[in-house]
Amino acid sequence: MAPHSLDADRFAAAFASFRQESVVYRRAPDQSQRQSRIGDAVSLESSLDQPAPGNISPAVQTVTSTPPPRLAALPPADKPLAEPAAANPLAGKPLRYLIGSDSSGPGRDDEVTVVSYDSAPVKRGISIAYGNLFDERHTGRYGPYLHTSDTAAQYHEGQIDPRGPGWEKNLREQFERRRKQGFSYIELDNPDAYSVKDVIGAIELAASYGLKVIAKNPLLVSDGAATYVAHPNVYGAIVERGAGTPVQMEALRKKAGKPTLPVWFVSFGKGRGWAGSVADSARRYRSMGVTYSSAGEYGNSIDILTPSESTGSTGSDTL
Repeated sequence: MAPHSLDADRFAAAFASFRQESVVYRRAPDQSQRQSRIGDAVSLESSLDQPAPGNISPAVQTVTSTPPPRLAALPPADKPLAEPAAANPLAGKPLRYLIGSDSSGPGRDDEVTVVSYDSAPVKRGISIAYGNLFDERHTGRYGPYLHTSDTAAQYHEGQIDPRGPGWEKNLREQFERRRKQGFSYIELDNPDAYSVKDVIGAIELAASYGLKVIAKNPLLVSDGAATYVAHPNVYGAIVERGAGTPVQMEALRKKAGKPTLPVWFVSFGKGRGWAGSVADSARRYRSMGVTYSSAGEYGNSIDILTPSESTGSTGSDTL
């Protein structure tokens, strides 16, 4: 089954609302360029309506009444429908983002661990497999290739053409291997190098293998961030330095109809200050965590803010 034919009958009914043709290209090869681009990429997302100030009193008298029994269970009209936190096993758990480490340790029952491309699941807690829409080892086995991604060039990975046979071959090999290893979740890296339709196709293919997807830097998919996050097979989001702020991610997940979607901000190297600033903002929102790696590019994981420390209160922010 070719990736551009994934809207076959078994997916059409469930995912018809997520088909788009918009194309978004590329992360910049360094953090300064990536930070510059994010201002343009998420300007639309960040302009979403913010909560109304709480100090404005209504001009009319409030009258309390009891609704009919069949309407009593409905939420107030000014509050969004939210999925229960218990519905997502990842909610409220800190993330160990260890894709740069060959040893992820034993894990912990109350944590979520993302392991590297070749690593097996940890023994305790929930494991997320690192997956790549690029040719991770630049093997040349998944051609034809594109040459428009600075990220692919920087990391010496092959940017696979989604219109060629190598695209689906790369995904199926990863999904089959990860399923046999016992994973239930997978992160798909570098989605911003492809169109929303191609990314959605990959998410649906992962679902056919029983794998739930963690979105990576969704705000960089500037023409389809909400569609990406709203997909029913997306269960969380990982955001790197320069790829969005808590305010923007809060607006995005509300727009996508997933106000309690777990969001984890990760950084390394010179990103320690950024992590601290992000944590100050993220503590105002539910289900957000922040970590920093002091051992190279995600060789370890240090908590700056755990999801349990976020207050979940609303507020404005200008981070």
